[in-house]
Amino acid sequence: MYLAISAVAAMCAFLAAVQTRNAKRLGEDLRQKTVEAESFQLTARTMEERLHTEEAARTQLADRITKVETALRESEDTACRLRQELQTGRKAAKELQEELDSTKDAHDAAISAMWSARNEVDGLKQERRKLNEALITERETAEHWKEEFLKEQAYRLSAEGRIMREFNNLLRYDGTAHGQEDLSDE
Repeated sequence: MYLAISAVAAMCAFLAAVQTRNAKRLGEDLRQKTVEAESFQLTARTMEERLHTEEAARTQLADRITKVETALRESEDTACRLRQELQTGRKAAKELQEELDSTKDAHDAAISAMWSARNEVDGLKQERRKLNEALITERETAEHWKEEFLKEQAYRLSAEGRIMREFNNLLRYDGTAHGQEDLSDE
């Protein structure tokens, strides 16, 4: 019985150690995922700022095209030069629009990655909570079995003491009640 209780206590201690190790590993995974999520957030902010800058540049370019078209109507002498500048401006606007579109796609992808990382972090937090609850349960079970073991050991020691007193009483028995230890106080 003592061996079985010891084996159960050892098994509980082993399981508690395994749960602790798993909780530490999950905690490290959670910290890594949090760092990744913060990195994705920073990238998303940078992309968003760049998007705003490029939109401002696009607006400025559109204003410039309008001024060029007005100058074309007003001056016949600069018509050829202004046409070339207009074509260059339109190419730049198209390139900026393409870059803006690709930046928007990258921004959307970064936000999507950030949300998936955040969801994964939330999942890891829930898993960590479950593991902590399991660890607490394992500790409580180990404590219970330790108490049971101590009770069993105390009972066994008290039973051995009673047997030794009874044995001494038998050895010292002289036919009277003198010299006999009373067992009724237990």
